[in-house]
Amino acid sequence: MSNPNVAPPELPALPAQIGKYRVLRRLDEGATSEVFLCHDEFRGCDVAIKRVRASALADVQDGRTYERFFAAEAALVGRLQHPNVVQIFDAVPDPQAPYIVMEYVEGRTLRPYCRADQLQSLELIVELGFKCAMALGYVYRQGLIHRDVKPANILAVLTEGSITDIKITDFGSVLNMRSDVTQ
Repeated sequence: MSNPNVAPPELPALPAQIGKYRVLRRLDEGATSEVFLCHDEFRGCDVAIKRVRASALADVQDGRTYERFFAAEAALVGRLQHPNVVQIFDAVPDPQAPYIVMEYVEGRTLRPYCRADQLQSLELIVELGFKCAMALGYVYRQGLIHRDVKPANILAVLTEGSITDIKITDFGSVLNMRSDVTQ
């Protein structure tokens, strides 16, 4: 039970810009990165920007790991073109807070749908599973293995509150089988 006299922890102030992108709102955040909804004036559309926290990069122990995760995703810029894979448009290796510019997907992850009170119909589950398999097959044919497939890394595309499609995201721990260096 929450104490009404204790204010919830405040989120850091929303930046006005990330690079050339105008920040509209914060979409999500984790221990090492945060995701913002931004507007791309050049393309005339909204994009999602995943920005690595400066504090994560400063960590002597894990900083190099986060740099490698960023480099793995950055190497995929423009490479993956599949209707069920989030498209990565750009990667900016800013020394303070590197970021990745991605397609914005209206929806949320599949994670909430794994609860007993949020389960979807068997027909929809089979359809979504098929789309995931097709997308991962495509990724594999590109010489890549995702290595972190889970409901939190699959976005549910919502139309009028119903799941109509999926997009696989978060390629930070991808394995490039065609590279001499393992990311």
